[in-house]
Amino acid sequence: MFHVIKQIDAHEDSIWSVCWSRNRLLTGSVDDTVKVWNTDNYGLVQTLVGHKLGVVGVDLSKYGTFAVSSSLDSQIRVWDLSNYSLYRQIAAGPVEAWSVCFSQDGKHVASGTHSGNIHLWNIETGEKDRTFETRGKFVLSLAFSPNGSLLASGAENGAIHIFDVPTGKLLHSLPGHSMSVRGLAFSPDSKTLVTASDDKRINLYDVQHANCISTLAGHTSWVLSAQWQPDGLRFASGSSDKKVKIWDFQTRQCLHTFDQHTDQVWGVAFSEDGRLASVSDDKTIVIYNTQ
Repeated sequence: MFHVIKQIDAHEDSIWSVCWSRNRLLTGSVDDTVKVWNTDNYGLVQTLVGHKLGVVGVDLSKYGTFAVSSSLDSQIRVWDLSNYSLYRQIAAGPVEAWSVCFSQDGKHVASGTHSGNIHLWNIETGEKDRTFETRGKFVLSLAFSPNGSLLASGAENGAIHIFDVPTGKLLHSLPGHSMSVRGLAFSPDSKTLVTASDDKRINLYDVQHANCISTLAGHTSWVLSAQWQPDGLRFASGSSDKKVKIWDFQTRQCLHTFDQHTDQVWGVAFSEDGRLASVSDDKTIVIYNTQ
């Protein structure tokens, strides 16, 4: 049931981000590159170059046609994956492009900033369409809800904010974490938010009622990432304790712990068929069967 399918020596330096959409697996590394991987044989399809410093975040549009990457060079790059070319380059400004993610319609990219603001960029024009203000700290993580109506952010001070996308209104500020929230994700039905924090905890929130419904302990160090399985029955977490854990949503129990990595695990991402990828400071991607 739970086993390692493959481990790939993927980059020349730490891998800080990963995304899986349809038949594309995307990784971003401190080696300044973004790599696209074949999800059948896990071979390298393309290396996307252009960033001048380490790549912090990557995301894929809903149908896998476009990719976005954010970097320590303050640039957001949108890539056309039909020909692996640079589609749009956005100069976000110093520390204005840390976390990054696509809107559900693929027309906008959200970026989290050091000032606590979230900018919404139009990928057609490269212009900033809107800014969501958290009035908080450095935004380390972002996620749009699958239904497209909500945007969640996690901050350096443990704050979590949920915005209504159509109006830009701040709907909820969620308590519960005492340290940085480096990863968060909405469940497939958009009703539950999972959050990963440096306080070693994973929280589950009822989005509509804005309350914490569960706090999960198990990792022995910072929890850096969390992602839902497409059926919503399970989610995965990655930690600086070098472990990847699979959790059951209903029972809130840890079903399995993988310990394949030799350094901290920065990102986890599920495929549509339930395979899982994790990336690490050890420069590798590990692919797992979680069914």
